[in-house]
Amino acid sequence: MKKPSFSNRLLSAVSAILLFATLIITPSAKAAEDSLAGTMVGFMMSPMNERISLKPGESHTGSFYLMNPETNTITVGYSIEVRSFYRDESGNAIFEDVAGRNMIKEWITIDSPMTGALDPGVSDQIFYTINVPFDAPGGGQYAAITATSMTIDNGSPIKETVAMNYTIFTEVEGDIVRSGEISDLSLPTFLPDGNIIASSNVKNTGNVHGSATYTLKVYSLFSGTPVYSNENDPDKRLVLPDRTITNETIWKDTPAVGVFNVSYKVEFEGGETKEIQKLVIKCPIWLLLIIILVLACVIVFIKNKIKSFKKTVENS
Repeated sequence: MKKPSFSNRLLSAVSAILLFATLIITPSAKAAEDSLAGTMVGFMMSPMNERISLKPGESHTGSFYLMNPETNTITVGYSIEVRSFYRDESGNAIFEDVAGRNMIKEWITIDSPMTGALDPGVSDQIFYTINVPFDAPGGGQYAAITATSMTIDNGSPIKETVAMNYTIFTEVEGDIVRSGEISDLSLPTFLPDGNIIASSNVKNTGNVHGSATYTLKVYSLFSGTPVYSNENDPDKRLVLPDRTITNETIWKDTPAVGVFNVSYKVEFEGGETKEIQKLVIKCPIWLLLIIILVLACVIVFIKNKIKSFKKTVENS
């Protein structure tokens, strides 16, 4: 029986590999899931934070709203308190005293009643005053006005309590230091799956909060045309003094396959700016294996052809 030629064997091998890869990557059917939103119980707050510039010796009056979005007859009772506020390295709110940064807690008075009630569909405006001492140090001061509901009886065995925080970021005029350090800018080189993610750390080494801005731009390697940019709406994180924030900027619709030139820039308000550029290859492992196998087969085929040609020349 005549053995199949090398080219036929190569074609059969590649076809088998492609068939196997197709079976692996074919998405399985997934039933749609219906999500039912639960009934909101409690109150809402608007706005939930404010950045304020203050001067020693002055007074500042501000306000926010508590709103009862319910349409039934539930009446929400609430109480108001002022608490020390800070943020940890992940940006989570921490309600504790931080030396030198929470003196503002003693400067705030609530001008509205400390307790109240919200009928369905009603809003209540809460006023507060910040009385800044003449000897207040320059820099950032941080606090939160917390509204906590009374226990809500919604007819279920589980009783609910809602708490919301109006966070205040203030900058007191005086000896202001704006500085920061940007480090660990990172982009992938080879990405088998998922989205392109850029990450970095920003440390605020000054004495007042500042915004970190993260800009990601992606260009096609072969055409040079831009395929993604968040320049018009960059990621932003507020970084408080003596804190380091790690942030990830994601291209959520990264194609399954591609070779891209990626630029990632991080800027800190009043501090430094850093940027990296990198070639990023996005290629699934199964496709990479196919490419390697095909190339190996082509190399073997060429070598065999060269050997066959040499033998023909020698025999002639």
